[in-house]
Amino acid sequence: MATVKLLGGLRRLAPATCDIEADSVADLLRRLPLPPALLFPEGELNRDLEVLVNGRNIAFLDGVQTPLRADDRVTVFMHGARGYPGG
Repeated sequence: MATVKLLGGLRRLAPATCDIEADSVADLLRRLPLPPALLFPEGELNRDLEVLVNGRNIAFLDGVQTPLRADDRVTVFMHGARGYPGG
């Protein structure tokens, strides 16, 4: 199982840390106890969402298709580079 750590405001919506059995980042995100509309608005990964696998941004790996191993650590957070998410 991959260990998932949620940061920032996402901690108000779900446990800060949990273990999830998943084959890919997309599978893991769908299993998170977060609203699907927050994670995948319009069917694509939310552009304000950052996902790291073992400290590496999935944008530099295989995106949401990045495969996961049992010992992987996944960090998920909303970045604030554009200000308020969606702003």
